[in-house]
Amino acid sequence: MNQVWQNFKKPIRNGLKYAKALVKGYPFHYANCQNPDAADQYLHKWIEFTTPIPDRGTSEIRANRIWNLRLAAQRIHCLYIAPQKIFSFSDRIGAPTEDNGFREAPVFVRGQVLTDIGGGLCLIATNVFNTFLYAGCEILERHCHSIDAYGESRFYKLGQDAAVANGYKDLIVRNHSQIPLQLRCQVLENEGKVASSLWGYAPKPWQIKVESQIIQQLHPPNPEYLSGWIVETSRYIKNELESSSTWKRDYETVSRYQPCVRS
Repeated sequence: MNQVWQNFKKPIRNGLKYAKALVKGYPFHYANCQNPDAADQYLHKWIEFTTPIPDRGTSEIRANRIWNLRLAAQRIHCLYIAPQKIFSFSDRIGAPTEDNGFREAPVFVRGQVLTDIGGGLCLIATNVFNTFLYAGCEILERHCHSIDAYGESRFYKLGQDAAVANGYKDLIVRNHSQIPLQLRCQVLENEGKVASSLWGYAPKPWQIKVESQIIQQLHPPNPEYLSGWIVETSRYIKNELESSSTWKRDYETVSRYQPCVRS
């Protein structure tokens, strides 16, 4: 009965999520053209970011994680993002279902590490989010994970992760510069990491610095739990083209991670 309800709920949830994006006008501006043959036109590397792939779980789970990461990377590699165009993770990757080629791998659900179809996609989302964040792009929607499941061995810096859940959470970013950009993404299995980079027709017109600060520790209820955290993240930008430009904060967010059972 529960599975029937879940199957009924999914299209409703997805429809509501899309309707909210439609009200904001995002879908009219989604970037959807991958142009690998034009890579030599983007000569200026704005930023590159790497994220380690956790080596956890059974051999099957690890293989499935890599499979999902590769599948997602293929769908965003060499994506052309024109000025004012929008990157939507959910729009590019699609629903994480078996029909779309995804396999079962680790996911965070209600304070626990479980497995589900499409597991591992948050690692790609986190990697790409950091690339956009440090490139100075406009962050329209981003969500943190609900828990800090891996503690000190986490694959992201607290406050700088991006969680995605089909129909609930998306990563949405706008190229608000006047410079055409190309996003590149690769899964480097032998090196155990995901790497993404953003390249432009012209150099990056600003300097960027990002600061994340823990403002509160949420103490675990017992030794079997990991701590939770409240983290404040701010991004500051300085225009390279204006000699009188000073640092200005252009993005800030608060991330809350609940205490969770040790995985």
